[in-house]
Amino acid sequence: MKNRHQIKNLVILLLLLSGTLVAQNQEINYSLVEIPAPSLKDNLIGTNDVQKIGVYLPPSYSDSDQLFPVVYFLNGYTVEAGEYPKTETFDSYMKNSEKREFILIELNGHNLFEGSMYANSPVSGNWEDFIVKDVVKYVDSHYRTLTKRESRGIAGHSMGGGGTINISLRYPEMFSVAYAMSPAVLANDNLLNGMFRNDSIFVQVKNLSAKMAKVKDEDYAKTLQQELKSYDRNVTSILGILAFGSAFSPDLSQPLKMAFPFKMNDDGTFTKVNEIHEKWIAGFGNLEEKVKKYKNNLTQYRKFALSCGYQDEMPGLFEGSVYFAKLLKEEKIPHSTCWYTGNHTDKVSEQLMNEVFPAMSAYLLGE
Repeated sequence: MKNRHQIKNLVILLLLLSGTLVAQNQEINYSLVEIPAPSLKDNLIGTNDVQKIGVYLPPSYSDSDQLFPVVYFLNGYTVEAGEYPKTETFDSYMKNSEKREFILIELNGHNLFEGSMYANSPVSGNWEDFIVKDVVKYVDSHYRTLTKRESRGIAGHSMGGGGTINISLRYPEMFSVAYAMSPAVLANDNLLNGMFRNDSIFVQVKNLSAKMAKVKDEDYAKTLQQELKSYDRNVTSILGILAFGSAFSPDLSQPLKMAFPFKMNDDGTFTKVNEIHEKWIAGFGNLEEKVKKYKNNLTQYRKFALSCGYQDEMPGLFEGSVYFAKLLKEEKIPHSTCWYTGNHTDKVSEQLMNEVFPAMSAYLLGE
């Protein structure tokens, strides 16, 4: 969940090192496709109900009438389709592997706040529904896919890893393989504490809330977009706070259409609001409850896997991943883990090549 400036620098560096750009390499069968997104209609922050997805077709797709398994990949916070360095990795894997080919669909949960958390929300739109209903329907009707769950996989990195876990818990009838990379999964409130790490952030939220207090719903998106232009997206965490809150703690009665987990006291200090705080944590947390509630769903997966770097710098993500795996083990839910030496982003391509793509080839059913 790095900021946009850092992500773009990383992408540019990796592409330069690889010696090729997507547009210059015609051998890579990749395209950005606009698709209808009816699940995102009527959101309050101006997200378009037409979205772009990245489509990677395997080498033999154009030379046969074969039907292929499909992997849906959920990008991380701030990352839009077409920005992440998966193209060369996927191309290299497919051309240098004798394992089963599959179609890779690249998704993003990008919006005004730089990320939707892939959650259903009356504020930011029903992004979970967009994935499991709109995207899957479009892909199955426009490409030669195997339309059974045994031939569909879901994976993602960071925010996309958290989305992968939440979606896989609820939709075993849609997917049979799930792989969460450096997932936003929380065993404690470290991530939330990181968001609200100092008083200046509380004040920014308070001031923005005051500016939006009397704005009508029909003017909400335009006014909020204009107000957010004054915030430096490279140094402030306010967008991350708004993204998280709109996804997991929507409240249409509030000026920012979300309830915040802290309130400002008359003396300028801030106090945690426990009930609301729990909602924020529950988005990527409440792991014990989720594992018990969805145990039967989790046991239906042919492959369920987690990976994370020991040096992941995002607060609580490595601890959360290890704790989630511990809960799965205690409930005797089959799964695999890969803990490696690395931080949040430096091993993405390596993990895709050595872990995620081979798992999809091995466990998704072909014709």
